[in-house]
Amino acid sequence: MSSDQFKSDVEPQPTPPIFNMPTIIIMLIGAMVAIHGVVVWVLGPENLISVYETFSFIPLAYTVDVERLPVPNARFWSPITHSFLHGDWTHLAVNCVWLAAFGSAVARRFPAVRFLVFFAFAAMAGAAAHYIFHSQSLVPVIGASGAVSACMGAAIRFAFVPGRPMDTVTSSPALTLVQSLSNRQVLMFVGIWFAFNWLFGSGVLPILGEDVSIAWEAHMGGFLFGWLAFGLFDPVQRRIN
Repeated sequence: MSSDQFKSDVEPQPTPPIFNMPTIIIMLIGAMVAIHGVVVWVLGPENLISVYETFSFIPLAYTVDVERLPVPNARFWSPITHSFLHGDWTHLAVNCVWLAAFGSAVARRFPAVRFLVFFAFAAMAGAAAHYIFHSQSLVPVIGASGAVSACMGAAIRFAFVPGRPMDTVTSSPALTLVQSLSNRQVLMFVGIWFAFNWLFGSGVLPILGEDVSIAWEAHMGGFLFGWLAFGLFDPVQRRIN
């Protein structure tokens, strides 16, 4: 009897990748980790002030005369570059986990370049929202939370489409903005998300007992941008039957 007769009729399945994330998300996370590693291990604490003056978002930089700024041109790039700086490894890890979860879902709908543009505008939206409430602040704002929050806001436009299986949400038509405003699941998610952000960000509920300041306004600005502007970036047909 030939050995071919013992071969299974079922084709072997390919081995799933270790990181089941879009390449652009892996690249963004890798860039954030690399940048934080350089800041911590190469530049060190003695250069931290210079790093913040050059790359963090400082609201007062848009209020005072440009001649008084240590790095005047930083005003042009800091609304984006601040999202690649993090306070410590825990801060970085939390943002990377949420970016992997929600950013991957959005990145599966958007082409890579379009996702990068979305990410950049989301970071700027978060910075702008923080500026509205803290225009006189010298405290530097750092972290990808605003852009990550935008991914959450964008995801609710297609994650809660009724009657769609979960394995098709990243390729199915999304809810229009009007439909999302009348969707009970979306509104419940938004309400809970805003409540928790305000409670933690305002200090009503401490995080792990640490004395840290959370730019919750930037989170909300990013979230609203992702939710409201999603349709401008989404290439999938928007009509829901």
